[in-house]
Amino acid sequence: MKTLKKYTIKVVVCVAMCLLWTSLYTQAQDQTVAVEKKADEIKLTGQRTAIKNEDLEKAKNRLEEIKVSAEKTITENETAILKLQSDRESTSSYLKKLTEEKNTYPAEEPHVKYLELLDKEIGILKEKIDAGNEQLEECEDLIAALQHQVRIYANYVSLLSSALKLNETIAATPADQAALVRQEAEIAKGYIKAAQASMKEKESLIAIATKELEDYRLKAPVIMQGLVKVLESLKADTAGSTLESLVQEKINNVLFWQKEVSNLWISIFKKRLTIAKIQYDEAIQALKSAEFNAELLAEKAGLLEEKQKTEELKRKQEELAYAKKVEEVTKKAAEVTRAETEKTIQEAAKKGEEIVQEQMITTSPEKKRVLELEAEVYKQNGMVAKMKDALITEGAQRYKGRTELKKLQADIGVFLSKGATAKDIEEMEKKVAAEEKRYSEAVNSVKSLIVSLDQVKKLLSDKLALSSEEMSNIKKEVSSFADKELAQQAINHVEQRIKAQEEQFSLVLERVNILYERLEIREYGMSVLSNVKEKLQQMKAANIWKRDEVQITTQTFDVIYLDVINLPSGIHALLETAKSHMKNAAAYITLEKNTVRFWLRCLGLASLIALFYFSNRYIRRWSTDTLQQLHESITFTYFKSRLLPSLLVILDKSITVLWVAVLCILIRALFPVKIPSTTSAMYILLYISLYTALKGFLVESFGPEKGHRKLVVSLAYISPKHIYKSLSIILLFSLISLSFITVLTVFQYKRDVIDLFWFIYRIGMLLLLLWLATQKSLFFKLLPGKNSQLGRLIQRIIGIIYPVFVVFVVSLFAIRSLGYPILTYVLLKTCIKSIVAAIIALWIAKFLLYRISRMRERLFAARKIEKNTPEEKKFNAATAAYGISLNYVASIVCAIVIVRIWMGTFRDAVDSPAAPYLIQKIFAQVGIIFRSIGNGLLYRFVMQEGRYTTPLRIIFAILVLVAFFFLARYIKKLMEERVFSRLGMERGLKHSFSNLIRYFIVAIAVLIGFNLAGIPLRSLAFFAGAFGIGIGFGMQNIISNFVSGIILLLERPMRVGDVVILDDGTLGTIEKISTRSTTMITPDNFVLTIPNSKFVEGRVTNWSLPDSVMRGSVQVGVAYGSDVALVKKCLLEIAAQNQNVKKFPEPYVRFDDFGDSSLVFKLFYWADDPGKRWFAMSEMRFSIDEVFRKNKIEIAFPQRNIHIRSYVPFPGSNTVHENNKREETQEKPQNT
Repeated sequence: MKTLKKYTIKVVVCVAMCLLWTSLYTQAQDQTVAVEKKADEIKLTGQRTAIKNEDLEKAKNRLEEIKVSAEKTITENETAILKLQSDRESTSSYLKKLTEEKNTYPAEEPHVKYLELLDKEIGILKEKIDAGNEQLEECEDLIAALQHQVRIYANYVSLLSSALKLNETIAATPADQAALVRQEAEIAKGYIKAAQASMKEKESLIAIATKELEDYRLKAPVIMQGLVKVLESLKADTAGSTLESLVQEKINNVLFWQKEVSNLWISIFKKRLTIAKIQYDEAIQALKSAEFNAELLAEKAGLLEEKQKTEELKRKQEELAYAKKVEEVTKKAAEVTRAETEKTIQEAAKKGEEIVQEQMITTSPEKKRVLELEAEVYKQNGMVAKMKDALITEGAQRYKGRTELKKLQADIGVFLSKGATAKDIEEMEKKVAAEEKRYSEAVNSVKSLIVSLDQVKKLLSDKLALSSEEMSNIKKEVSSFADKELAQQAINHVEQRIKAQEEQFSLVLERVNILYERLEIREYGMSVLSNVKEKLQQMKAANIWKRDEVQITTQTFDVIYLDVINLPSGIHALLETAKSHMKNAAAYITLEKNTVRFWLRCLGLASLIALFYFSNRYIRRWSTDTLQQLHESITFTYFKSRLLPSLLVILDKSITVLWVAVLCILIRALFPVKIPSTTSAMYILLYISLYTALKGFLVESFGPEKGHRKLVVSLAYISPKHIYKSLSIILLFSLISLSFITVLTVFQYKRDVIDLFWFIYRIGMLLLLLWLATQKSLFFKLLPGKNSQLGRLIQRIIGIIYPVFVVFVVSLFAIRSLGYPILTYVLLKTCIKSIVAAIIALWIAKFLLYRISRMRERLFAARKIEKNTPEEKKFNAATAAYGISLNYVASIVCAIVIVRIWMGTFRDAVDSPAAPYLIQKIFAQVGIIFRSIGNGLLYRFVMQEGRYTTPLRIIFAILVLVAFFFLARYIKKLMEERVFSRLGMERGLKHSFSNLIRYFIVAIAVLIGFNLAGIPLRSLAFFAGAFGIGIGFGMQNIISNFVSGIILLLERPMRVGDVVILDDGTLGTIEKISTRSTTMITPDNFVLTIPNSKFVEGRVTNWSLPDSVMRGSVQVGVAYGSDVALVKKCLLEIAAQNQNVKKFPEPYVRFDDFGDSSLVFKLFYWADDPGKRWFAMSEMRFSIDEVFRKNKIEIAFPQRNIHIRSYVPFPGSNTVHENNKREETQEKPQNT
């Protein structure tokens, strides 16, 4: 075992050493690689990672990929453009041919229908030409977007290359250019904001393009279906005529052209989405380039500033070195003897000049300077090229903006010229909102560019001024050049640089002008969109009051009567039609290409029938078994005992009809036969399945036969026959009416007859609902939580609005019957929103009440309050206010939200000129009333100081005061329960501090309230003086008590919980010290409210100060002759055995006096508080009596000796003299 342990330790150590060596080796290798690659990378200040050659290679590869992809796409689009142009020419020639063909046919029968087909085809061909032109423009835009994308990526590659060559650039750039580069960096930061705004704009373009594509994909089948219906009607009208074959050919052409148009528009929307994505990618890359360029310029400026500092330091060092060198030469020259000859000095000077000339020829500073100027010229020319490119881009954007604005105006004009439905208005509102957002982002982008270009313009102006100043300096500098050709080249380069900078300045000015034009176009577009929004609101409101003219007349009843009489012939015609359909189906099946398809569909239908049959049996068997298991189980939860069994019963009863309805839908999908009879059967089966499910739910919820096992628990022991009967009739009536109306609609029966049956259905439903609404008490029993405060509040609210809701339902039916479907829909939608808001408020209130109840339970348990005690009642009364307040606050907030919802609806509806005159006048008067109230609340009362107040501000200040009052109560309670209790403060001190904090908060609230109300405190000086005089006379006692209360809280001669005795002998415990009075509780549990001034002016004995420890004494008298030592011992033992007697200070016995009839002893002891003192006093008296009896100690009582002597009469009286007798009597009264 030891050997195994030893080898294990060795293996672990070896593995650890290997891992440590590997990690160290890896780290060393990484550091080596980093050192080796350090020369091929650069770290920018704003970049988290270094820029490497690998990044440049990746960017170049990405650029090549973009170029290859762009060239391929551009080639495809150029080919597509040629194809589209050719197709446009061919389509135009064909359109011209059709127009000529149309002119050859007369506008009379039987050519009318054929001419309609020609008009359809001509219209679709024109739409195809328009779509082709739109696609041509999109192809051109796509080519332009791809080319711009390539330029953006090339610019990023150029930036990376510049970044890697930053050190070389810094070495070749003069250090005095640091300020200009810093300005360029600040301008580049401005371009970042412009790029961000542009990216948001492009992002919104993607969303718009995606929405347009999805909308058209959904709209294209609808358009095709409508066209097919129109063409089928035209075909049916021309059946049997000589033009039947031509009509069929034209129908095929129209369908083909419509399909081509749909494909073209889908392709257009796809190209728009592609362009938007490319532009978004460009914007992302432009933002990346702008951020990188700003960081690169900032880094370049920083390096140039460092270079400038380094060169300045180097220049100073060179000057110092030169001065030192001169000084040394001077010293050496002084040491040289003056004996040297003049010839030697001249030769030395000549030799020095030759050496200097040779040095100048070797270094060639003139050539270096010329090269620097030439490089600067090339740089400025590059900037000119970039600005020209940007100018061209801005021009294209300006043209595109104008085109978009014109197209927007055209679309808006087309939309406003035609009648729009509510759905169209809603879609247009969404489109306008999206366009407004895009225009707003474009405006922000253009403004950002204008700000950046203004800074560029200022920078170029500074550069021109600097170049003009440098011109004279350079001329002076080159005048000393030995090579005049180089001097002339230098001057030419400077002039070229100035010319390039002037050209840059003019280009920037031109670009700024173009940007202002773009800004004007976008702002004008936003104003157009704003006007359109207002018009849409007006159209929306006008559309609400749009009335469908009811076509029910007396002739409608005549038509119904005649159709009922001719019902047998109609049935015969229907049978004949069915026979013809069967023949057509048989002929269709006999075709060879359709036979296999038909039998495959039949096989699929048989499979579906078999699947539905077996699944139906399985589901019914499973539901029966599960239902039996639930009935046999012993669980009594609502889910298992009522909800799940009821759902299983409903499933068992309705599954067959449901499967049949689903089978009918699938049959119609398998066999696309558009026959009215099959469509009607499908709808009727759907209605029956829905009726069966709802009928089962109704039986399980309200059925009398369910007894106490109803799904609705509140109706378990009630028989709601009225509700059950009413809902059953409503379901049956709806099934019959809707089925009949659906059949008439599918068979395209007369519209006035269908409207009549709809009117009968609405009237019947209204009467049935009114009959159902008479059972108000049963509906209240369906409400949950009726035993809670929230439930009772909900019942009261529903009881108030119940008649209003009934009137609202009647009004809805009346409005719909009068022909206002949109108004009915808007009111119903608003009602649903109100109900949803009420439900949300109910859920929130229930959740908050649950949290409050849990907090109450925790607080109740923390305080250890016993149940069925006065403390519990007091606690419940104190905490019940929170739940009640929450209920009312939730109700008020919910009411405000609901009122705002309805006010918005009424505002949209009533503001329309299309609203009835009476409605407009009523709501105008209501508006006048509300405006009058608002003006009254906003009426200004001006003070002397120039400030003013309004009733609304005063109301708001009062609300703030009330809120602060409740806040002060909450903070007082919080400080007492959470802070002071943890600090271990005694009760009186806690009460004093909490009251002072409350008064402080209320005082601050008063000051805040005056400030919010706009009432300056200085304006209250007069009222304060008058109020003080009133206080001096009428409120003297109140103020006296208030000041006394403050004194009691500050000086604290007595505290809450102290036991005091007043000067009239009243004994009690201080329960509360308020501003006016103090509350005391006597030992008999009487509550006394005493003014505070009584405690300050009168004499008060406080038994609890300086602390609650009190001394007590028990006096006892024993008979003369008793053992006093034994008495003392017994008394001390009694005191030691009592739990309420403190051990320290120790109790002691004092022989108090020799009494008249007893020896008086006093037992002195100490107790923690007055209550324990009184308890100890009583308990020790019981113990003294018991212990003295055991120890044969007699408790003395007073004794009296009475002496009786004879009465001696006066002389001369007739009284009989008796001998004096003396009797000694003893009387033993009991001690009381």
